[in-house]
Amino acid sequence: MPAIPVEIANFSAGGVAVWVAPQLDLPPGGHGVLITQAHGRGCGYRHVKGCWQVKGNAGSLVGLAFER
Repeated sequence: MPAIPVEIANFSAGGVAVWVAPQLDLPPGGHGVLITQAHGRGCGYRHVKGCWQVKGNAGSLVGLAFER
């Protein structure tokens, strides 16, 4: 699976909303791994499931739910 760079727009206990490049199509129901890096604390890995996507000219906002 290729790595897709994202910008976090909103982070909550149940999931995260991220900005992605406008040409990407991330369909609801898809699964992946969100990899984050905190300064000086290494990487964190969370399994996520796509919930929704709103496409725009400059980018798309994608909602991801954390899987348990």
